[in-house]
Amino acid sequence: MRQSSILDHFSFNNRCKRSKAEAEPVLPIFRPEAFPCHVEDIQERRRCDLQVESDSYLVDLIQETDTQTDWEKKLNRILKKHFGYPFLKKFQKEALEAWMNHQDCLVLAATGSGKSICFQIPALLTGKVVVVISPLISLMHDQCLKLAKHGVSACFLGSGQPDSSVEKKAMGGAYSIIYVCPETVVRLIQPLQNLAETRGIALFAIDEVHCVSKWGHDFRPDYRGMSILRENFSSSTLKFLRFDVPLMALTATATIQVREDILKSLCMSKETKIILTSFFRPNLRFSVKHSRTSSPSSYKKDFSDLIDIYAENRRSSNKKQTAISQKLDSVLDCSTDNSLYETDKISPNDLEDIDDSDSDRDDEGDSAKECSPTTSEGRTMSVEYLENEVDVFQSVDDWDVACGEFCGQLLCGDRDVDASLKEIDRLDKAEERQRSCQETFEQGPTIIYVPTRKETLSISKYLCQSGVKAAAYNASLAKSHLRMVHKDFHENNVEVVVATIAFGMGIDKSNVRRIIHYGWPQSLEAYYQEAGRAGRDGKLADCILFANLTRIPSLLPSRRSEDQTNQAYRMLSDCFRYGMNTSNCRAQKLVEYFGETFDREKCLMCDVCVKGPPNMQNLKEEANILMQVVAAHHRYLAEGFYDDFTYSDVKQRFREKPNLRMFVSKVREQSLKFVATDLLWWRGLARILEAKGYLKEGDNKNHVQIKFLEPTKLGLEFLSRSDQTFNVCPEADMLLSMTKSKSYLSFSEWGRGWADPAIRRERLKRRHLADKSHGPRPRKTKKRKSSKHNSDLRTVRGRITAKLSSKK
Repeated sequence: MRQSSILDHFSFNNRCKRSKAEAEPVLPIFRPEAFPCHVEDIQERRRCDLQVESDSYLVDLIQETDTQTDWEKKLNRILKKHFGYPFLKKFQKEALEAWMNHQDCLVLAATGSGKSICFQIPALLTGKVVVVISPLISLMHDQCLKLAKHGVSACFLGSGQPDSSVEKKAMGGAYSIIYVCPETVVRLIQPLQNLAETRGIALFAIDEVHCVSKWGHDFRPDYRGMSILRENFSSSTLKFLRFDVPLMALTATATIQVREDILKSLCMSKETKIILTSFFRPNLRFSVKHSRTSSPSSYKKDFSDLIDIYAENRRSSNKKQTAISQKLDSVLDCSTDNSLYETDKISPNDLEDIDDSDSDRDDEGDSAKECSPTTSEGRTMSVEYLENEVDVFQSVDDWDVACGEFCGQLLCGDRDVDASLKEIDRLDKAEERQRSCQETFEQGPTIIYVPTRKETLSISKYLCQSGVKAAAYNASLAKSHLRMVHKDFHENNVEVVVATIAFGMGIDKSNVRRIIHYGWPQSLEAYYQEAGRAGRDGKLADCILFANLTRIPSLLPSRRSEDQTNQAYRMLSDCFRYGMNTSNCRAQKLVEYFGETFDREKCLMCDVCVKGPPNMQNLKEEANILMQVVAAHHRYLAEGFYDDFTYSDVKQRFREKPNLRMFVSKVREQSLKFVATDLLWWRGLARILEAKGYLKEGDNKNHVQIKFLEPTKLGLEFLSRSDQTFNVCPEADMLLSMTKSKSYLSFSEWGRGWADPAIRRERLKRRHLADKSHGPRPRKTKKRKSSKHNSDLRTVRGRITAKLSSKK
């Protein structure tokens, strides 16, 4: 049998004939729990009805005038009936046109923009099967459940699925759309080839395709092997095919490098159509806030606004909240398994990636010990548990799903999608965005992303104790708890989910009002994809990043090659620079990171646009002295100046690559004016000089913050110029260092302050106020040393003392 072309469906010959008994198609009952239909003839009849329904659309289309407008009308009719949307978006139309022309395509569209429509429509249009490769079982489950409500039969197949009946029916053509994990595709190549010959495969869709690229933020080795689809489903391999089965790759975030890697890895054709939508989301409001996130003592300050937002709901549902808090306590008490209270296995090479000698240490460790979160039994969780990447991509067993079968039933009733489309159009106008900043936020759920499992528990418990309906979500918790959280989140029974990266990929919930990242994300790709889960309904939503701006973020441990480690450091560095930015619109920075030209002056809603950039400062003197110290050191090295030293250890010390701290020490030695200038401030200046091309990294490795300073040719030219100004905007860490109380240049200067009457009065006043509020400070009593000495007979003195004491 020869598989027909897509256009062959636009003819009367392919129309299935219905008997009188089949005049009124009977739609099967929708079962949300995904239990299988055990009657085989119902499945067979549903398949025939679906084929008849699809072909009838196509035949009606031919009877009308065969123009592009009529084709669009027919597609819009299917779209309205099954999904409730009045028309296709531009990128959806382009993707479908590429598919109609048997062309591969790569679709990059923002989270929540409707990418799934691109591969769901072909199944309804042709009556053939669409096979979707997806990375997460929870994502497949949600998609199938949603399709069933839209009247489309679907199933998902996972590697650990115990019931093989769904797989047999799927390979027999019983479902319009088959979701499958990448490792299962390799095993099903032969059955899929048989399916292509019988019912036909319209399309292979590879969802979340950024997982293919080893340069992306979410690399999965199993995705790398999806080039097997092109090899086994081409017209040269299968003689019954007229054309290669098209590949459609879809993702929300991919840099130019990742895109190129995707095309190469999947062996997509040279004529592959790349469809890009704007990465700009006009309804998202981005902001960055400084917080000591690793210290639980900061929860009160950071989450006070969030707690106030849900305060009104809290008063009206106190009884229900108490039950949720007790339920969380039981989860914390029961989480004593090894996966939670033992650190994940990390290789020594991975641990080396965490350390960065430039990270400034503060007193967070002490405060963390004082305020460390405890379970109800009083156990102290003293170790941060990283989310294991293997746990993130859950198998079918993780969800305890017996089968993945969903029978489609078209639900009656209009879907209110016009309102969200109008809201998106409204916020696309600059004046409306500016006005919306003063509007009150609507109620809606919040997702807080944290880097460690430990923090999901401590933050969710704190929020529950503060009266917020919160739940923890990480891959080490009981599967029943994860299913409960997932269900309650979709049914609006939970206000806040505190989660690791294990929660969220493909989450389709329209009314999420806030995405909070509590700690540095590992890349801007991951950050933007997770932030994109807010405001899918087109209404205003907040995306807040809480990060310790005084600390350099660390790369979380993972198994990476050397090239992947370098790439991971580059991505983390980009994320760090995004947080340090104080002068450019945040939406602009994000959009341009993905290679798009930002066609607006600014977004008017992010914290930088609302507050405005800080005042420009002329840092010519500071930049000059730092550049001179760096240039002098490297000039001495080049001229062999340090070779004159006699002692080899001294010579070796001078030959070592000096880091920023050593250069700052030399600056302080040369100029007393900068003795009190904080190292944090110099770190920001070094980053600015690197961004302008005056400094470069001195070793061949990538670092989050420039570590080993080395002047460039442009930097040496900068030193020789006689410019009087070097006007720049101070970055976030520089501004923070300015707010710190400055240390005194010397002890003598501090002493002279007491001699000054004005300074003395001010200090005594502060001490008096402190004593009044906290009570007088207790006087320190010196302990008198005991006159008796413990004699140590091993020493001469001890033996003499022992003899003298015995005579007394």
